Amino acid sequence: MARQPPQEVTTKAATSSERLEQRLAAAALAKLQSRQTPTRQEQAALRRVEAAQEQRQRWRFYRSVPKIHYREMSGRQSRTINEQAERYGLPWPPGKTVDLTAIVKWVHDFLARNKVRLNAPETDDPLLGGTNSAALERYRDERAKLARLERLQKEGELLPREDVHQVLGQIATVLRSAGEILGRQFGADAQDVLNEALDDAQHEIERAFESG
Repeated sequence: MARQPPQEVTTKAATSSERLEQRLAAAALAKLQSRQTPTRQEQAALRRVEAAQEQRQRWRFYRSVPKIHYREMSGRQSRTINEQAERYGLPWPPGKTVDLTAIVKWVHDFLARNKVRLNAPETDDPLLGGTNSAALERYRDERAKLARLERLQKEGELLPREDVHQVLGQIATVLRSAGEILGRQFGADAQDVLNEALDDAQHEIERAFESG
């Protein structure tokens, strides 16, 4: 693509250095077109002017993005975007183009306005978002207790009741087998003492698990 001649800065805000930059860039372009070699200063000026023109062009594109391109970038259908614009205030004016800079600002303003809600713990329980009341506080407290128990169980600090009950039963079986050995070596009285102690322990275990 052929280079376009640098646009002259004609506004009152243009400084003498900007006008000099434009003249050097124009001189560089003229030399290139006539197959001459610009000076280093002219080449540097031409690069800076072209970069500035590119930036201005980019901003013009940002402010006039075809809606079809925006839909492709967002992965949303027109109907969805129109509903978001109506419900949340997404800047989506009539016409075929949209100002991308306005949408980007709107997105970050939206995130800032809703940061408290967005940072809240995720939950699928609609009751947790209700109006504060004594009943709701009790409900939340119970939910917090359940969450703590689940965390302790996952960390291995809390064992399921069924597992504990089963392990204790296995221990009792081992001790009763040991009691039989004691009975053969030291007589039935020794075995009876151990068996009575195991029966008492079994009774306490059953009572604890039934009342828990």
